[in-house]
Amino acid sequence: MAVNLNFPLNRIGASEEHAEGVFLEPLSMLIRQKRTWSAALLFGFLWHAVTNIGAHRKVLRVFKHPALAEAVRRDPRLPFKHLTHDFLVRGFTIPARAACLMHHYKRLHSALPDLLLCRILRSEIPLVDFHEGGHFIISIGPSWSSHKEGELSLNLHVDGEVVYVLSFTIVPGWVVESTAPEILLISRIQGVKGCYPQISQATSALHGVAPAPLLFAALQGVAGALGIHAMAAVSAVRQIAYEEQYAAAFHTAYDAFFAEMGIAATGAGFFLSALPIAEKPLTSIKQGHKLRTREKRAFKQEIESACAGFFADICAQSSTFPEPGTCANLLPGAVP
Repeated sequence: MAVNLNFPLNRIGASEEHAEGVFLEPLSMLIRQKRTWSAALLFGFLWHAVTNIGAHRKVLRVFKHPALAEAVRRDPRLPFKHLTHDFLVRGFTIPARAACLMHHYKRLHSALPDLLLCRILRSEIPLVDFHEGGHFIISIGPSWSSHKEGELSLNLHVDGEVVYVLSFTIVPGWVVESTAPEILLISRIQGVKGCYPQISQATSALHGVAPAPLLFAALQGVAGALGIHAMAAVSAVRQIAYEEQYAAAFHTAYDAFFAEMGIAATGAGFFLSALPIAEKPLTSIKQGHKLRTREKRAFKQEIESACAGFFADICAQSSTFPEPGTCANLLPGAVP
């Protein structure tokens, strides 16, 4: 399945002066797009910007690069996200939110060719595309559905429809009290409402690997390609959409999921781990389940390798897109 870039190359070559001229207008663009703001929201942006002027100026400078300025033209809210209440994690301060926003985009800019950076910030890119009991795609792209819950999302598509989402941001380790210089911060893991039949279909077709661990395997591939060796995930109560009345569901989706993976919780409300995650020893698996466990692990490793390979090939070729990891070696029947 080929990926079509369809991006005007002359925009990438725009002068720094032009990029700066475009960038200095995000607030006016935000105002003109009245559907994206209210008077109260605009006042909050301005107040937080004035009272955190140093951090805000640093954020603005990050988005002067032409590829990032292009993203601001499409979404004028982008350089103001750190001023939004509960951006990424419940309880983060504005300086912490600003540090996360800056680190993420500076890291993407330094790691990815301009053409890929522009594409990944404007639309979804299929990383893995395969057929077996349905058509399944794992894609990566902007977090369109919830712009406060993470800057990038890995999406599982079943027969053309997104049914599960994992959102993440590349952030400095100190914001989650980690000694790692940088981490992948997982801030959202969620199935799409009304898509239980497709989620069940995917789990059944793909070796019994449920969407959450499937997307986590893809995330480990992305981390490997970018040279990131640590992760953190929000606990249920620090997820920005958390509500007490749905506490059990949030606990299952976040705390129980990461505990089952053997990831330790911290007193700061995160789950921290080195990457890749060490699997439980097979000796701890019950008799009768070991063969099935091996098959699941082999399949997740295929997914991880395909996602890592996609980014490695892109960066090596700089301006061209290879086929995403496809078909034959990812079919359930082909896993040893």
